[in-house]
Amino acid sequence: MSTAIRAARVLPNSRAEFIQDGVVVVDSDRITKVGAWADLKDSHGAAAVKELGDATLMPGLFDCHMHLQQDPSGIATSVHTDLSDEDILALMAKHASKLLDAGVTTARDLGAKRMNAIVTREKIAKGEIPGPRVQCANAPLTVPGGHCAAMGGVCEGVEGVRAEVRKRASEGANLIKVMSTGGFMTAGSHPSQARFTPEEMSAIKDEALKFGLPVTTHATGTQGIDRAADANFDSIEHCAWINPDGKAVFDPVVAQKLVDKNIAVCPTMNTACISQCYFCPWDSRDAIVDNLRKMRAAGVRLVAGTDAGIGLCRFERYADGLTVLADAGYTPREIVAAATEDAAELCGLGKETGRLEPGLAADLAAFAGNPLEDIANYLQPRFVMALGREHKLTPIEPLGNIKEQADLTFKLLRQGAGLPV
Repeated sequence: MSTAIRAARVLPNSRAEFIQDGVVVVDSDRITKVGAWADLKDSHGAAAVKELGDATLMPGLFDCHMHLQQDPSGIATSVHTDLSDEDILALMAKHASKLLDAGVTTARDLGAKRMNAIVTREKIAKGEIPGPRVQCANAPLTVPGGHCAAMGGVCEGVEGVRAEVRKRASEGANLIKVMSTGGFMTAGSHPSQARFTPEEMSAIKDEALKFGLPVTTHATGTQGIDRAADANFDSIEHCAWINPDGKAVFDPVVAQKLVDKNIAVCPTMNTACISQCYFCPWDSRDAIVDNLRKMRAAGVRLVAGTDAGIGLCRFERYADGLTVLADAGYTPREIVAAATEDAAELCGLGKETGRLEPGLAADLAAFAGNPLEDIANYLQPRFVMALGREHKLTPIEPLGNIKEQADLTFKLLRQGAGLPV
């Protein structure tokens, strides 16, 4: 059935002017018309009209970094516990619905055990469960004893990493995820140190190209960021610029490589919203904002992502991370671009979604008032449609006081990473 969705403001993309008293017409899973209500009220041809009132209707948001199988309520997750696939799939379905509650209509799952992410992706695509369009990486490639080795993507040597890329392709993954440095969730994995050799990194990218798969990497340390840039990876996750001494020091030379090669950064901003000092000093809100400010000044391409599921980052609290971008000096329209069309381009979906245009997918989100004037309005979704299916929204609960829970979680994570507590 076709539906005309009317709102006080329609924002077709980050660079467009608002359409005041606008309307978007949807038929099945496609947008058919976008324009002013005065021009289309007698010719929209829709069977029903959805009135949103004082809201801004815009493209659905992208979360370019999340983990559906992770439980954001604490340290115990399906990576570290022996949950059945049935239990994991139920958890993933719950989290997929929460992403829709936030206005997210496309998301990248960047690390999951076995085939559960693929199963969830297909269930959503078939309309069996509510959720955003999902791109899956399955188990990330990591060295023996490396970050998230428990997910099952352990490999080493040029031939070993090539074989693991081929395995992901055979599983139906949408992209390759690499752990090019250590991380906090895996004891002894060294967050500041590169774990794959330059030859292995180049082999990963070369093999992925054979299957048309983009490559992204977890890289908290500058050495890992640099090796990913040299290997022409498509994007960098976190990008915390940690040097071998364990200090966050922005490297303008490496940043220029990212600019020259058009490599995107997904800084997983939401970690800055849980605690002033997250895992370590370089994960504090001030440090993340400082890094973002320097990357923006350097011209580094940025896309929005949350790391939802990890370290108390809740799926429905997507909007919290956008405030971090605002603190770093990103303009309201730059924030929209990072969360919509720029993210769509990174995900290879620029001709499918990320803008409101006839012929594109019916992925829409509406927020109370005007979020370009008040960023807090992103926490008040009024309407969400993904893949042409309207989602029944659950109100987003306040973040609340999680200090005691956060302190315990971060203490365990710092201990696991071999850091002082």
